[in-house]
Amino acid sequence: MGQVYLFAPGNSEKKMQKAINLHTDAVIIDLEDSVPSNEKAMARQLVSSIFDTEEINTVRSKLYVRINSLKTPWFFKDINMVKELKRLDGIMIPKSEDKTSISLAAELLNKDIEIIPLIESAAGVMNIEDILKSHPAVKKVAFGSVDFALDIGVDWSEEGIERSYAMSKLVLASRTCGANPPIDAVFPIINDRESFIEDTIKGKQTGFYGKMVIHPKQTEWVKEVYAPTKKQLEWCMKVINVFESSTHSGAIDLEGKLIDRPVYLLAKRLVSSS
Repeated sequence: MGQVYLFAPGNSEKKMQKAINLHTDAVIIDLEDSVPSNEKAMARQLVSSIFDTEEINTVRSKLYVRINSLKTPWFFKDINMVKELKRLDGIMIPKSEDKTSISLAAELLNKDIEIIPLIESAAGVMNIEDILKSHPAVKKVAFGSVDFALDIGVDWSEEGIERSYAMSKLVLASRTCGANPPIDAVFPIINDRESFIEDTIKGKQTGFYGKMVIHPKQTEWVKEVYAPTKKQLEWCMKVINVFESSTHSGAIDLEGKLIDRPVYLLAKRLVSSS
């Protein structure tokens, strides 16, 4: 099932506490876009205090912090803060356009945690292979569609024509480099469930695995899209049983459909993720 990455603003103790207690797949505490410039220092202190509690060790969700980019005056202060956190699964680096900020962050942190580069520009898309190969801490990348549209000089759209090539390139590069599938972008319209579902389906069909969300109610919508249906699971079990019980050298005819090894492997993946 696709992973859900829920953002929570680092300047709101209430929203952070709510997010980490929802038991979603992952929570991204945000020090970047959701925190005004004059609240950056306060947000770092607040995040540090929350991560310093005993209860943080009982949180089942993976915990990430999105720091500010290297091009801002807050990058090094954010790194110094997260470096001291006892419980942290990884960081997200926004505006990742090459390996520079990733290599620097990994060196400064000197911790065995994941680094998720957030690809939000044409340069980031075109340099994606270098980014994926920049450091062993990079297991996957995430996509930022709103900033990407801004960077290439077009309006962000629900249809997503302006980002379709970039998304495909991230998926193909991730596969080629042996990385995990990328994380799909936030859908910035909070209350439009139908459009959110359509956008999530497009990401899934492109090859993304999971999605970032900005509101707790969107977590269930992501799971709805990525979870296989009962009918799909039943069919997958038929495929697995027939393929594993048959003596064959190639494809098998199952209820009028051709079943070969790729279909069998896809069925196993769907069953194991359910």
